[in-house]
Amino acid sequence: MTDAADARGAVADRIAGRLSRYIGPHTARVAVSTFSQKALGRGSETLTVDDIGPMTQALRPMLRTLVGKQRCEIVVQHILMEFGL
Repeated sequence: MTDAADARGAVADRIAGRLSRYIGPHTARVAVSTFSQKALGRGSETLTVDDIGPMTQALRPMLRTLVGKQRCEIVVQHILMEFGL
């Protein structure tokens, strides 16, 4: 695997890592995979930092349902901070 491929996979792993604190590791990995396909039309292994905004927008409805509106916004902010956004 190339460094670029490692970096892309790392984006998905980092998002899932932030989500896992709130929804568990398995659900977090599935959510990243599902919503990257739904929002971006491609697999989570292709995510780049440029995809963080669309991913957080796609994840918001699920997060609001699972953890509530306030905690959802906290999770989204943590994801954005993870990538310096």
